[in-house]
Amino acid sequence: PYSRWVVLEYYLDRVNGNFEILNQLDLIGRTAELAKLFGIQFYEVLSRGSQFRVESMMLRIAKPKNFVSVSPSIQQRAHMRAPEYLPLILEPNSRFYADPMIVLDFQSLYPSIIIGYNYCFSTCLGRIEHLGEDTTSFEFGASHLRVPPKMLKALLDKNLLTFSPCGIAFVKKRVREGVLPRMLSEILNTRLMVKKSMKLHKNNITLQRVLHSRQLGLKLIANVTYGYTAANFSGRMPCVEIGDSVVAKGRETLERAIKLVESTERWGAKVVYGDTDSLFVLCPGRSKADAFKIGAEIAEAVTKENPPPVKLKLEKVYQPSILQTKKRYVGYMYESADQETPIYEAKGIETVRRDGCPVVAKMLEKVLRILFETCDVSKVRQYTCRQFTKILEGRVNLQDFIFAKEFRGESGYKPGACVPALELMRKWKLTDPRREPRQGQRVPYVIVSGPPLVPLIRLVRSPDELLANEGLKINANYYITKAIIPPLNRCLLLIGADVNQWYNELPRKTLMLHNTGGGGGLPAEKLPATATTDQQMHKKVTISQYFSTTNCIVDCGKQTHHGVCNDCRQQPQRVLVHVMNKVNKLERKLELTEKMCRSCCQRTFETACSSLDCPVMFSLNRRTLEHKQVQYYRDLMEHLF
Repeated sequence: PYSRWVVLEYYLDRVNGNFEILNQLDLIGRTAELAKLFGIQFYEVLSRGSQFRVESMMLRIAKPKNFVSVSPSIQQRAHMRAPEYLPLILEPNSRFYADPMIVLDFQSLYPSIIIGYNYCFSTCLGRIEHLGEDTTSFEFGASHLRVPPKMLKALLDKNLLTFSPCGIAFVKKRVREGVLPRMLSEILNTRLMVKKSMKLHKNNITLQRVLHSRQLGLKLIANVTYGYTAANFSGRMPCVEIGDSVVAKGRETLERAIKLVESTERWGAKVVYGDTDSLFVLCPGRSKADAFKIGAEIAEAVTKENPPPVKLKLEKVYQPSILQTKKRYVGYMYESADQETPIYEAKGIETVRRDGCPVVAKMLEKVLRILFETCDVSKVRQYTCRQFTKILEGRVNLQDFIFAKEFRGESGYKPGACVPALELMRKWKLTDPRREPRQGQRVPYVIVSGPPLVPLIRLVRSPDELLANEGLKINANYYITKAIIPPLNRCLLLIGADVNQWYNELPRKTLMLHNTGGGGGLPAEKLPATATTDQQMHKKVTISQYFSTTNCIVDCGKQTHHGVCNDCRQQPQRVLVHVMNKVNKLERKLELTEKMCRSCCQRTFETACSSLDCPVMFSLNRRTLEHKQVQYYRDLMEHLF
């Protein structure tokens, strides 16, 4: 009865934690705002998809105009034409750019095209090849359409038709305003009003959260409207003619913008990359201020060429930057001409991805920062080699070497698949069937050192196992050659630097602790009784535990099998002071780390946390392992003096 409060406190912490997460994410408030905005129920915001939301808003506008939505069957959708057009994504000129690079972005390109050119189900007349032939119906999306020739002739005579680049006719706004253009124009206008309100009420935090949820919902619904028209596999009302028209017009708009930039000589600019709705414009030999000025002129000129609300805006300037491949780039970002300190920004590379281990992201970001700030490859090499040496010696935080991959369930893999998460799950189920990870859960693991020619899957261990077994070490060569060097080389090979060559020229070092298993350099017959007992208690499970360093403990650089070399034995006072300083330092580090752990979890040290997300736990493990040298040092001093 006296310990029941522990269970109660645990569950209270769980409940309070859940409430804090809900409050931090503003899940209730955001979901309620989206439900009001889309006109659907609270639970439907969480359980239904984006097509349901689009239809909810679209049908509210279509009903007063006496429009009825089409309900095609699965067979009708299957017989619909496949999409023929893709967005324009240029192949970048992959290299390091020291000159400023302007990034220009079309503001809500696809919704703006739908509004500007009046593309909609209710305004489309079908493909040109089908028009004017006869009065029979022809294929239109997943259904059929019939356009009388007399009506078509009247529209052509009055110049009331527009034609998309893929050869599909639409009526102009003067004839009929489409449901989708009207819906999207109301959404975009409302979003601008909401964002203005956010600027006016900056101090009201509660109102800010409500308005932010509202503008976010408006942004999401605007961005998925194009997808609603082009969802040819599982769509509720797909129409390939509208989807293709939007993509083709977006492609044409981007191509015209590229042609304008490169044909204007006074700018002296060159488009080095383009992606769907954005342009990367290089300004060789120009300053950052010149780049912002040129970018503003380009944005204004392109905007004038297109019907409203299609608008190109200057987003930022990179200097310096690296273009790696499509959708992968990194650089120092300036958002205004008067900004002095740049912001590091990366897209698509390993610093912003979760499928690697943290050491890769940290090293790559640091390397790129050194390169951008100094443009000195020798400093990049110096940092990289220093980090490689630390990894080889084992002077690293183990938390940075943990992979975490998603587990797809035992039935989600092919028979015989060599997947680390699956291998660990099978091992755990042998001892505890309830330890099987849930589907979608990220399973942490590390790669440890092992004998030569052993399959890599046999070297997979859980972080708990690595921390519990002193004989296991991370596989430094694997992490360096397979995890760290490839992403570094993808960036540095663009400037002619090969990290593989740097690593091959690096001397291999291994940091061996002075016997942590008891005894070590002392002969067995001269060991104190306590040391012999301690040595017997430590079970050696890997070959590395049978070896200890032969370096002199005074750090004079000489080798000896007796702990202290002959030269240092001639200065016993110096040896004693040096060793006791080492002992004090190790004990102080362990004590401070223990205090940090106790203050964090607010419990006695015997029940300290074992969270793999806590950096203190890994630090404490390392300090405890290093502290085991203390007994060896004391025994050695007693033997010498």
